Amino acid sequence: MQYKSLYRRYKNQLPEEIFSSFSWKTGEYWEEPFARLARLAKEEDWNFQNSQYEKQNQNFPILMNYINYTFLRLQSQDKFSFSGEGDKVCFNTGLQTRDEKDIFAIFFKNKQAKEREKPDWSLFSFADSYSEKLKPFNSSPDIATYIDDASNLVFDLDYEIEVNVAHIVDQNNERLPEFLQQNRTLAITSIEGATKFLKEKIRRNYKVAIPHWYDESIQLLLPLNITSDSEADLALVADKDKERRIYRIKTALTMDMAYFNARLICRPDRDWLNP
Repeated sequence: MQYKSLYRRYKNQLPEEIFSSFSWKTGEYWEEPFARLARLAKEEDWNFQNSQYEKQNQNFPILMNYINYTFLRLQSQDKFSFSGEGDKVCFNTGLQTRDEKDIFAIFFKNKQAKEREKPDWSLFSFADSYSEKLKPFNSSPDIATYIDDASNLVFDLDYEIEVNVAHIVDQNNERLPEFLQQNRTLAITSIEGATKFLKEKIRRNYKVAIPHWYDESIQLLLPLNITSDSEADLALVADKDKERRIYRIKTALTMDMAYFNARLICRPDRDWLNP
C-alpha cells in the first residue's frame, strides 16, 4: 500500500492514508516528536525567519515538511528496513547528528490499527546509527536520492533563459506583490525588467541558482527581485530543456514554498532564499 503522508496532515485525513501516529506524553506539546528530532540533528533553523511565512502554532514547519516528503520519496524508492518478524520498520531521515552519524526513524507495527481506526505504524524513536534500537534490523536503509545527473544541479551558462511572463502573471497572480495583482500591464513590465539580467547574476555567482525537487524532477530556483534589490519577492522555477538548450521559466513560488522544495535535496544557501 502506498501511504499519502508520514503523519496526519489535516484533521479528517483517513487513518489508512497515514503511515504512522506521532504521539506525545501528557504535558508535552504536540510537536514534541519533531522537537526531539531537531535536538538530535545538527543545528538548523527549522522555522521561517520572516513573520509572513510563519505557520500558526508550529515551531518546526520546515522539518515537518522535510521529513514527510523524504518519507514519500523513500516509499517510492522502497528504502525501508524491516525487522525479522516484520513488526518494526525504520528509514534513514537523511539527517545527521553533530558527530556525523545518520539518524533513523523507527516504528512499531500497530496490530490493532483497523479496530482502533489508527495508522498502521506508531513512532518509537529517532536514533543515531550507533543506537541499540537498530539491533532488530539486519541492515541500515539508505538515504533518499534525487540526483541522476549532477549537471542538473548547476546552471549551464551555455543555455539561454526563456521567461513566459504572461503565464507567470496569469497563473501566479496571488503570489505577486500586492500592488501588481490588480495591474497586469505593470506586473508584466516589472517582471520583464527584473528578469532581464538574471543570467549575468548567475555568471557572477553560480550559487544564485538553487536546485529544488518538484514533480519528480530537479529544477533550478532563481530570485525575482521586484520591490528590493537585496530581498527576492518570489522564486522563479527554471526547467531545463536540453533539446532547445534553454531554461524555461513559467511559474513562480513564494519563498516558503521554494525553501520547502529546496531543503529536500540539501540545506540551501540562504543568500537570497531566506524566508
